[in-house]
Amino acid sequence: MRYQVLGPLGLWRGSDEIPLAPAKWRMLLAVLLCDANQVVSTDRLVAELWGADPPQSVGKLLQGYVSRVRRALGDESGRLLVTHAQGYRAHGYRLVVAPGEVDAHRFVELIEQGGRQLDGGAPETAAERLEEALGLWRDAPFADVPPTAALEAEAMRLAGYRTQARESRIEARLRLGRHEAVLDELDALVAEHPLREGLRGQLMLALYRAGRQADALAAYQDLRHQLAEELGIEPGPPLQQLHQQILRADASLLLEARPPAEPARAAERRPVVVPRELPHLSTTFVGRAGESSVLHQLLQDGDEGRVAMAVIDGAGGVGKSALAIHTAHQLAERFPDGQFYVDLHGATAGLTPLEPGEVLGRFLATLGVPEVAIPSNTEEAAATFRSLVADRRLLVVLDNAAGVEQVRPLLPAGPGCAVLITSREILTSLEGATHLHLGVMFHDQATALLERLVGKERVAAEPEATDAIVQMCGRLPLALRIVGARMAARPSWPLSAFVERLTDAQNRLDEIRVGDLSVRASFHASYDGICHSENPTDRAAARAFRFFGVLPGSNMGLQAAAALLGLDSWGAEDALERLVDAHLLHSLAPGRYQMHDLIRLFAREQVYAEESASERERALERVLRFYLATAERAVAFLDVPPQPPHRPAKDPSAHGALPTTPIRNRREAEAWLDVERANLMAAVTHAAGQTDPTARLAMRLARPLHWYLYPHARARELHTLAEVVVSTARRLGDRESEAWGLDHLSAVYWLHRQYDDMRQCLESALTLWREIGDRNGELRVLGNLADALAERELYEEAVGVQHRHLALAREAGDLMAQMSGLGNLGRAYLGLGRTEDALSCLRESLRHARETGERALESLALNEISFILFDEGRVQEAQEHMRRATILADGNVDAYVRWRGYTWSAFFPACLTLRVGPQAAEGSTR
Repeated sequence: MRYQVLGPLGLWRGSDEIPLAPAKWRMLLAVLLCDANQVVSTDRLVAELWGADPPQSVGKLLQGYVSRVRRALGDESGRLLVTHAQGYRAHGYRLVVAPGEVDAHRFVELIEQGGRQLDGGAPETAAERLEEALGLWRDAPFADVPPTAALEAEAMRLAGYRTQARESRIEARLRLGRHEAVLDELDALVAEHPLREGLRGQLMLALYRAGRQADALAAYQDLRHQLAEELGIEPGPPLQQLHQQILRADASLLLEARPPAEPARAAERRPVVVPRELPHLSTTFVGRAGESSVLHQLLQDGDEGRVAMAVIDGAGGVGKSALAIHTAHQLAERFPDGQFYVDLHGATAGLTPLEPGEVLGRFLATLGVPEVAIPSNTEEAAATFRSLVADRRLLVVLDNAAGVEQVRPLLPAGPGCAVLITSREILTSLEGATHLHLGVMFHDQATALLERLVGKERVAAEPEATDAIVQMCGRLPLALRIVGARMAARPSWPLSAFVERLTDAQNRLDEIRVGDLSVRASFHASYDGICHSENPTDRAAARAFRFFGVLPGSNMGLQAAAALLGLDSWGAEDALERLVDAHLLHSLAPGRYQMHDLIRLFAREQVYAEESASERERALERVLRFYLATAERAVAFLDVPPQPPHRPAKDPSAHGALPTTPIRNRREAEAWLDVERANLMAAVTHAAGQTDPTARLAMRLARPLHWYLYPHARARELHTLAEVVVSTARRLGDRESEAWGLDHLSAVYWLHRQYDDMRQCLESALTLWREIGDRNGELRVLGNLADALAERELYEEAVGVQHRHLALAREAGDLMAQMSGLGNLGRAYLGLGRTEDALSCLRESLRHARETGERALESLALNEISFILFDEGRVQEAQEHMRRATILADGNVDAYVRWRGYTWSAFFPACLTLRVGPQAAEGSTR
């Protein structure tokens, strides 16, 4: 574990940052860190977290917070956050930390080391220790934690250490003769602590050594006046003595020259070596102009006094190294003292990541340090490297880094240097770095890359094939380069031939390889890094990665992923965020994750290779049940009204309650369904091809999805769903699901006005419902069939079928079915010219609709009545009915209701003009 308190509170397990969002959790951990490895009593914790007026349930609350912090630490056994009990009650807690795990502990240790080195006459080493200590300071301690007495006291203590460290570092630099370099910092520190005599003395000495005797004397007088006015005292004897020495221009104040003794100093007298280690510039590099411009800005215009550092992170094969090398070549002339390049093998298949000491040995040898003088200790070698390049303008490219610990010793400290790092990990804890997250190419960039590889003529000759290749390669540069190389090696082949070979998703990864280049190998390097890790979070992430290959889909929400993995949301999020850090997964938004198409194919290979069939089936069943339970809950909130020719009915086989995404209202229901629509479709179509019972779950999931899609008239998706259900039901011999599927397929035909196909589906469904003995299914299909017959103007048949429908509806006491049936019967009577019978049916339907508040049926009935009244010449009444029907149709969820209302509203003025003439029509509509 690693704990950061010098700034916002940070908790790290390896390279993984662990979030601690609630304030009380951060307060608890922070207070325990103030007294790490010591027992903190529960009374003190309560006082720190709640003050003098804690809630009555404070004991349970504290236990809950301790449990949450333990979970964050991965410490379910309580070995890190230890409970000290008295009887059956906890009287205190102790947070066990190892040396170096808390940045504040390391901070104090380095400051004390620096002080000892300074006292021992080693200012160079002292300056390095103090520099390292101050580099740990990110902001005020516990910056994002609500203040408590303990935290404020600890923050004051650490701030005192920081001031001491800055003062000691300045002293070390003054001893080394770097008086010019410390003047700006001294000015700032004196402004912060105007009465601190030690700082004022250092400022006076630095000014004097810089040849500014008058300014040094003025600094003394300024302090003297402040002390006299504010405290009524004079400066102390040491400062008065320094003042007298400056007045006398005492030569002893000037620094004596010191002969270099260390190997690094000896090496500095050797001939200057200018490294030129950048790999050759690729002739096929295209695009990335925006990213390259950002890197130019970062590496050219870094803040004065610090190393400019940029980290490019991204998935394997996304082009990080190519961009880094291309940018480094463009910037090379701005770094005349050389350019280092090293591939750290952080994610190279078959190779172990390089040790920092090995890399430093190469750097120092390049800089001319004799082999016998190169320190074997990594820390000493890093210090030697920093010393040698402190005054140089040098660019260091660290390619393919495994993590922050590998990179940190390799960083120069000179302000003229710049560092460009690439990594598949997000190196968030690397201080002072700016991060550039690299994604796949844009479509036009990917096309331009193929043009470079195979020629503009071949690409221009087959634009559709080119687009298909770009999409099937997922716009991933490595995949495009491999496929492009294969196409270039076969100039006589049309591009469409490669499209055919890539179309088979099962073998696509086999096709994307050439020579020693392979997308699969690139993905393996990232996956193996977490799969073979000893870190429990990494192993959980590897399992999560595999199971993402179980189910297709464009993306996945956190709750669905938790169901897929069989974990709670906390555990699932930890695993998925680790995959995001490793760039095997992309976080679209909080709680929403997406996997690149090619990486998903690789994940599918791994889950089939490493997980049993039963594990895969259980995972698929879990996520299907989650989708089913949540979709049914969401559709229930939509309250879809009855609609010709279909209305929703409860699924008679609906399962019991399952964990779902919290949905509390219609807005949340629609939002969830909108976001998950593509995933639900993919889940149904994929799972329907599996064995029972998975396939039956897919058919059940199709039902709520149908009721969501139908009001939006999404005919293509509805058709796919219905056909999947019908074919799956027939394969399994499930007559009930087949009847549902045929019923839903008839709705698609109705949207397309294919009434003969609709009638055929409904008659087949009717036969099945009657064989099963399901009167509800028979009732629904009869109403739909009557409407289909009426649309084909087979009114006599429609009336007969509708009478059977009404008889069943009255027998079942189904008022909704009666209202819908009366409306359909009225339209059929109208087709036969039986106006009074039609009006009677429609008015009865209208009365029931108003009594029950069914706005959709009320709108339809008013619409039909307005037609009849208009034909009878009762224009004003027709217009009023039409106006009310249009208002009710406006905003209705049902596409059919809106269509009927708007169509008649739009054509009403034209019909009126034909009947009564333009002038009369204008007056009537006015």
